[in-house]
Amino acid sequence: MGRRGEAGTSAAETDRAWSVVLGAGLCMFCGQAATILFTFGVFAPEIAAATGWSPTTIAAAIGPATVAGALLAPLAGRAVDTFGVRRMAMVGGPAYALGFIALALLPHDPVQFVALLVLVGALGFAATPVLYVQLATRWFTRRRGLSLSLIFACTSLGVAFWPPFAAKLIDLYGWRTSYVILGTAAGAIILLCALFLLRDPSAVVPSEAHAGAAGMSLPEALRSGTFWVVTAVFVILTGVLAGIMVNLPVILRQQGISPLSAASIMTVVGAAMFVGRLSAGLMLDRWFSPLVTAGFTLLPIVGLAALLIDPSPTTLYLAAVLLGLGLGSEMDAAAYIVSRAFGVRWFGTIYGVITLAYGLSSAIGPATAGAALSKGVSPGTIFAVGLALLVPTLLLLLSLRRRHLPFSVDADTAPLPEKRSCHAIT
Repeated sequence: MGRRGEAGTSAAETDRAWSVVLGAGLCMFCGQAATILFTFGVFAPEIAAATGWSPTTIAAAIGPATVAGALLAPLAGRAVDTFGVRRMAMVGGPAYALGFIALALLPHDPVQFVALLVLVGALGFAATPVLYVQLATRWFTRRRGLSLSLIFACTSLGVAFWPPFAAKLIDLYGWRTSYVILGTAAGAIILLCALFLLRDPSAVVPSEAHAGAAGMSLPEALRSGTFWVVTAVFVILTGVLAGIMVNLPVILRQQGISPLSAASIMTVVGAAMFVGRLSAGLMLDRWFSPLVTAGFTLLPIVGLAALLIDPSPTTLYLAAVLLGLGLGSEMDAAAYIVSRAFGVRWFGTIYGVITLAYGLSSAIGPATAGAALSKGVSPGTIFAVGLALLVPTLLLLLSLRRRHLPFSVDADTAPLPEKRSCHAIT
């Protein structure tokens, strides 16, 4: 028999797992964040100009679409636990393309447009991280953090590619044809990855192959203090960082920063997010994941504190880097910690529920901060509130101990954890 690899299969099969990471990364390159959320600012003014529809109504459409995707995350997680990632992607790729085609061809008034954009968000279950973190979690044990970081880094590449691609398409063909091309391309890439690259593992990873150690069910996780601590951490972290970062261009303008300088600062933010994702993955594989996450949470705390002391342009650049590093690492850390805390048996379902929670937070945070700024609340107050929320988040992370993450790499040689250590933080 051959040497056992990271997926509980042979070494040759383990080598092929990197093609799985490539496929998952390409799917996340076509993810909802890149193809729906970040292209929407390109499409919205063109749609309003071409149709005469209310710009306010069109602009508001992205909120319900984002919420629809978040609400379906637990169902997508449960489905992937049942049917596997490959089948879900084979169905979801064409479904995603059909959603975009309907969005392009069917709406004749702004209400129909909003409804169809919500439909695209719902049909985009194969363009969400819930599916692909499942693959990384089941295929990899000792390099799980690296595989997750590579997959999520592809989201950043998608954010860099799809908006300018959409702008070029609109210049050539108009918004309706552009949505058809964009959606068809994204759906086709997901389908091709499902056919040729994605592969569900034939066995669970070795550290979770022990009888009774394959992981908790969702009801068991919900009774766990660890679940609520982890959920609270990433709800607060995502809400605060997304709230500030999405509204950073507005804040920069209020601080007297020129549009050109503001654009350069946002470029710095994007680069920092990419670096944060890659570096977090490498660190998660080497050190205790809550401590790594706490370190990345400390960075935006320092950035916000610096802005409160000295809101100069130089400090803004420094804070942008620190905030970007924190925002870039949180998705990797969330998936990694969930896998170590609850195992792989119901991973998709549990991660889907937590994704729902911090997905809603990622919508509420920017909306709340934007409303506050529009009502005259100063950026300094926004920074102070963010700082006040991030400090207890840091303390929550530091409260986690190894007994709260029983499904670790060391489970191969360690005795099975006592049940009480899985169900409460003591």
